[in-house]
Amino acid sequence: MPPENRDKHMKLAKIQLEDISEYIDPYAIKNFIISDQAVIFPPISSKFPFVLDGLAFAICVNGTARMKINFKEYDIKKNTIITIMPYFVTEFIQKSDNLMLEFLIFSVDFITEIPSASNFDISQSIIQTSCLQISEDEAGRYLEFHSFIVKQYKRRDHPYRKELAKSLLYAMLTEIGSIYYKQMKTDINGNKSQTSHQGELLYRFLGLLLQFQKQERSIQFYADKMCLTPKYLSTVVKERTGRTAFMWINEAIVSSIKHMLKTTDKTILQISEELNFPNASFFGRFFKKHTGMTPVEYRESK
Repeated sequence: MPPENRDKHMKLAKIQLEDISEYIDPYAIKNFIISDQAVIFPPISSKFPFVLDGLAFAICVNGTARMKINFKEYDIKKNTIITIMPYFVTEFIQKSDNLMLEFLIFSVDFITEIPSASNFDISQSIIQTSCLQISEDEAGRYLEFHSFIVKQYKRRDHPYRKELAKSLLYAMLTEIGSIYYKQMKTDINGNKSQTSHQGELLYRFLGLLLQFQKQERSIQFYADKMCLTPKYLSTVVKERTGRTAFMWINEAIVSSIKHMLKTTDKTILQISEELNFPNASFFGRFFKKHTGMTPVEYRESK
């Protein structure tokens, strides 16, 4: 059974590292996977939104795509770096037949013992921009790191293979961090501490959204959870993402609807009731407004 169908009652398809590991390399180091050739990512069906229980870095080496990561859309082409944090909602909107990416995926636990500098934190920048278009030189250096890690990763007789992989992964993370740092430094205007604080608020908002979007769709609810006024929360989200909090909330619920339509046999009425819509008619109008399709049309689409 495909991994995305194992639990039909989840809000989003959850892809486990072990599922990808078995597909890519049965000899993979636990909680660490790296592609030894360009492949389509993820290497399993992804016709509707999914979340990954690890952190993924990928680079496009051929083809094009349009992805939605945490409800924000990105155009993917050659030399685009894609970063997916754990449990970010991810969806391929479209992709060309020749789309190929090289990637590495690892669990947060895999790098808990890796020392990190106090100023080495790219998570806030990733939250704001999961995909970056980089230069040919930057892509070349990125792929050099990737190629070297693959070469050492295949040394299955190495007595300290796991420790070697961790060290090389840390080196690559510093390279990725450098790319994001330059981008962040270019984008930041004004007080850095304020930007960092707003980034943390955005991170909390998105976390709450993933947790409660099935039950709550009011900005007031999320603002109360964060001890903020709705106006201030809306301002921060708009400034950091270019989209309103209300748009993010709607995107989150649409992702849940898509998953439930594709992976459960619940009726439209049952789904609308579970997601706290007043009635099936309102539910249908809401979904069509945001997708251009009725729930039935989406369920029957391929």
